[in-house]
Amino acid sequence: MKTCPRCESKKGETVSTSPVTGAWEVYQCQTCFFTWRSCEPESITNPEQYNPSFKIDPKETETATLVPAVPKEKRSDD
Repeated sequence: MKTCPRCESKKGETVSTSPVTGAWEVYQCQTCFFTWRSCEPESITNPEQYNPSFKIDPKETETATLVPAVPKEKRSDD
């Protein structure tokens, strides 16, 4: 398990790996659903360097019941 850069829970799981062994991995936090790649800069992968403006309290995910809707697709002929 990896530490999530955004909520700092210890529930980051590997969800994908590179077809080239060791090139990269993709992780997803099972608490806040943040997803990050191992090849991203420390400002994204390291909880201590992650921008505090984007951090969340893991307790808040328990009461986050609304998920924003996906907007309709914009078409060039509209």
